[in-house]
Parts: sequence; C-alpha cells; structure tokens
Amino acid sequence: MEWYFTELSKHKEPFQFDETMDLEQSLIERFPDVVLKCSPINFKGTVTNDRDSVMIDAEISCDLTVPSSRSLTPVHLKLDFFVNEIYVDSASLIDTFPQEEVVMLVKDDVIDVDKLVEDNVVLQVPMQVLTPDEEQKGTMPSGAEWQVVSEVAAESEQDKQVDPRLAKLKDLLKDNSDQ
Repeated sequence: MEWYFTELSKHKEPFQFDETMDLEQSLIERFPDVVLKCSPINFKGTVTNDRDSVMIDAEISCDLTVPSSRSLTPVHLKLDFFVNEIYVDSASLIDTFPQEEVVMLVKDDVIDVDKLVEDNVVLQVPMQVLTPDEEQKGTMPSGAEWQVVSEVAAESEQDKQVDPRLAKLKDLLKDNSDQ
C-alpha cells in the first residue's frame, strides 16, 4: 500500500484509517532470520498535516511467530504498539524539528505504508526471545562436547579457577589482610 504525500497534505482535517494488511510473505522475505509467521496486521490511526509535514499516528497489532534466540524453536508473540512518524518532502525541513524526533524524507512523493508497518513490526521483536520452557527451566542448548553457559555461570566458573602460578600470591594477600 502506498500513500502520496501531496494527496495527504491536501487534507485540512485529520485523515482516519483502519486497514488490515497481509504482509506475511514480504516480512519473511525481508527478515527471514526474524519472522517465521505473521497474522494479518491491523493498522489504524490518523494522518495530520503540520508545518509542511505529514504526521502518522497509528496503532499496529498482530500475532507474530519468531525463532527463540536460544534454540531457534518457534515462539508466538502478540504485538500491540503505537507508532508516530513524521514525513517531509524537503531535506531542508528536517532541521526544523527537534533532534529527538525521527523525520523521514519522502522520495518521489510516495510513502510506502507496507515498509513503514513491516519495519516497525520487526523493531518490536525483543533481542532475547525464549520459549516458555526455556524461561521457566533456564535450560541452555548443548551438544557433543559443547554447552552454552550463561554469563553469570561463566563468570563464577572463572572465579573458581585459579592459575596455579598465581596460587601462592593468593596466600600472600591473606597474610597482609591480618595485619
């Protein structure tokens, strides 16, 4: 789905929309390592004009299946979040907005709504996704002669192992602490 910047900027009143989009195939093609499956996406909100810009305030909701970051087992996520994007048709207008605002430059008068929705859906996927079993048991993957260990376990293992060449220094420090 595409919207034209000039058409949207003609609206004097806020433009309301409520769309159901099937972007599963596109999401899988663009982000094969992140998205395994996606339900139709509900995209609803308003488009308003402000200072030679178009602002899109929308709610995006869908059911997403992604691989577990630990075992690659499929994990179901329910996403429901809000986005606020600002579009301008001239690069010189970008500097008129506060630096913390994300302002997008429109190319060829087209706002690619599919890309807007897809990018925001993928941004909502957490860095660490675990299956309920992985969360509850804290199990780590392992195989023949290898095992994944958590950072905490690795640090405690390092603390236990003392280099034999430095073992005598450890006793030396104990003697100094008694004085």
